[in-house]
Amino acid sequence: MRHAESSSDYRGLADHDRPLNARGQKDACLVGDALAERGWLPQLVLVSSSTRTLETLERMAQHMEGARIEVRPEIYHAGISTLLTQLEGMMGEGTTMILGHNPGSEVLINHLTEEWHAMPPATAALLVKSEGNWSFEGIIRPRELD
Repeated sequence: MRHAESSSDYRGLADHDRPLNARGQKDACLVGDALAERGWLPQLVLVSSSTRTLETLERMAQHMEGARIEVRPEIYHAGISTLLTQLEGMMGEGTTMILGHNPGSEVLINHLTEEWHAMPPATAALLVKSEGNWSFEGIIRPRELD
């Protein structure tokens, strides 16, 4: 999943510390609801340490009860090799969510599935690993939920 839309209104604030804007706050809630409706809720969440990713997760918190959450600073603006390393820590059973940034989200999906899917803010994609291969199963884009 990619974090929800962040604000660029805070001049002088480091990129890592930018909060969500009003649209991002709303979209994170919508996507949390959609994840629950589709049965895509994770048992493990690996989340970037940025303010916007943590706020995205916070807005989905009502659906994340019981999920193990690990803040991983290395996910912040991670490249493909770092993201692949994160997958090594995922659960053997159940669903693991990596909550991060672009272009990493799009690049990871492309690398694993050989398919390209746009990941605008607050977009979640479901990938399934079977017999060592990854397949793209679906996507939730908040603007398609409005």
